[in-house]
Amino acid sequence: NEVSQPSDDVEKLKVAEPQGGTDSGFHESTKSAMKTEKTLGPPPTSHKKRKPGKKGIYFSYCPEAAYLEKKFVVETVRQLKENNLSEDIWFDKDEKNIDAPTWFTQRLEAVEKCRAAILILSDSYFQCTMSLYEGKVLLDRTRSASKPPQLFLVLYSPTDIPPQYAPFLDNIVDLTSGKIAKSSLAEKSSMVVGSLSVFLEKLSTAMVPALPPLVAETEFTGQYKKTKLCHWTVNDVQEWLAAMKVREFFCQAFAENGIDGFLLMALTEQDMLTYLSIESRIVRKKILSEMLQILDNEQKMRESWHLRVRAKRPRADTVYLVYDPADVRLAQNMKADLLKKNIQVETHDKLGQSKEEFLQINAPRIAGCKNILVLLTEAAASSPFVFNEVLFAEWLDRTIVTALFKNVWLKLRPAMKAILGDNPGIDFETKMYADGMDVLEHQVRPLRKVAGIVLEQAYLNRMAEGLKPLQVLAAPQSGQIVWPLTEYLEPKVFISYQWDTQARVDDIRTMLESSGVTCWADISPVTRGHSSMSSRNAAPLSRPETSDEPITSQIQRNMRACSVVICCITPKYIQSDNCSKDLTLAETLHKPIVPIMLRFLPWPPEGAPTAVRKILARLSAVDLSTDKLFKQNFYQVLERVKKHLQP
Repeated sequence: NEVSQPSDDVEKLKVAEPQGGTDSGFHESTKSAMKTEKTLGPPPTSHKKRKPGKKGIYFSYCPEAAYLEKKFVVETVRQLKENNLSEDIWFDKDEKNIDAPTWFTQRLEAVEKCRAAILILSDSYFQCTMSLYEGKVLLDRTRSASKPPQLFLVLYSPTDIPPQYAPFLDNIVDLTSGKIAKSSLAEKSSMVVGSLSVFLEKLSTAMVPALPPLVAETEFTGQYKKTKLCHWTVNDVQEWLAAMKVREFFCQAFAENGIDGFLLMALTEQDMLTYLSIESRIVRKKILSEMLQILDNEQKMRESWHLRVRAKRPRADTVYLVYDPADVRLAQNMKADLLKKNIQVETHDKLGQSKEEFLQINAPRIAGCKNILVLLTEAAASSPFVFNEVLFAEWLDRTIVTALFKNVWLKLRPAMKAILGDNPGIDFETKMYADGMDVLEHQVRPLRKVAGIVLEQAYLNRMAEGLKPLQVLAAPQSGQIVWPLTEYLEPKVFISYQWDTQARVDDIRTMLESSGVTCWADISPVTRGHSSMSSRNAAPLSRPETSDEPITSQIQRNMRACSVVICCITPKYIQSDNCSKDLTLAETLHKPIVPIMLRFLPWPPEGAPTAVRKILARLSAVDLSTDKLFKQNFYQVLERVKKHLQP
């Protein structure tokens, strides 16, 4: 249960990778530096060399966080490592893998094997794909693993914490209240270290003495020109600024704040003004412009092939088949049947000699396809090929669908459960193969408007019924309740409606989710009231897992998390206080709004409050006011939603 390189997959992939990928910790990174840097004290105390790959305390944070939060993360890790934990903390920045093609995979592999994890909770943590998956894997392991990891929560900024974290809130380190909220980042980091050290020391396997501080290099060597920006040291940043002839006063601000390449990439113009006191707008613009130019040049480097692949635009109506080589015959049959339906199919070409080579060979094929179809069988459950392709496809943000030929949910790795469980699955194990192929075709090629043809509601219902989140398909047979259930997936669509159209809203939600678009709508036993007066404050939802969270809090949380808002227009809707609040909140959060008419009204609707009318006046509505129009025009809703979901 200790973090290491993915050694379980190495033998299957015939990997001959150098050891120590996750072992290049504090000592290894400082050995070369100490050749050119002077120390303030005597050489570090000698100690028995630790076996590689035993870093068991994972540091989970949002890689997309703003500068100040990242600086707090870096400072906290630094203090923890100075507190005799330098050989136990797994932090991706110090592992030198944040620019690697397998960065996404390596983080989740480390989460799967750690003995403990420190989670830095904030709004950004619960809105970032990487940290969300890490949280899901850790929570899943606390319930199902024979040796569950210990979780230590740190609340960096005020946020709504999902109820699944409730068992770990008693010992949370809260940095958002009292005097500590106004303290400096260094003081907050010290509080975290002081609160957690007594627990972390019990988990340490090395307890390496802290190294003496290093004096920064005084001579410039030009080494930064040969190093990727994300790996720059503080001295590299100083040399780069000097080469741009930035004033010494400004350079000193970067040095005093410990700005290395990792933090430099998180800086915005406002950050430089607020936290570094770079008052010259010209200097701020120049620094950002030069940094972006360096990143652009790095993307063209040979080893940055994964960044170029990620920018590739996928082709519509295409499918990439993910399967274990043992299932090649099944994959060939599936490919032939999809080709008969005029759906283009790609599969992996060569296996390569390592997982990096395997991905580099096949990544362009994966990136070129809009849909990823995972053939889930007994062999696929433990396949390193399937594991690496699925995680790479998720990093590319492709639509993943699972063809369930064998219910092996309990045999899946935690990371696979976290990713595939949220995404739609099709039951090929207990249902007819032909029916499954029809559902798959509907998923890959959503219903289009065809002149003179109206799709029957029974057909649409059958398509929606055949496509469910994989965990929903697998959990009843496994006898377990898996987390998170659908209502806790990060919603892509927020549906705003009035109580009188609840049945139709349920249909809309079902059809969108059958197309792989997760939704959130307040469809619950607690109605919104039978008048224009708000009833949201009257009572919380009755779902047991959200009974402690008021409906207003749920609405705000899901509205922030969504990518697009659908508002269901009816005469009662435009008079509703609730719905007026929804539209105003969506406008405030700059969320795209797609209005649909469930009752016909002149457009823009008259009688609406001035603020609501102003918002709706600049939008065009999709008319779904009759059954016939609903069947004919729903494809427009789906297309407009997916347009806003495109990166």
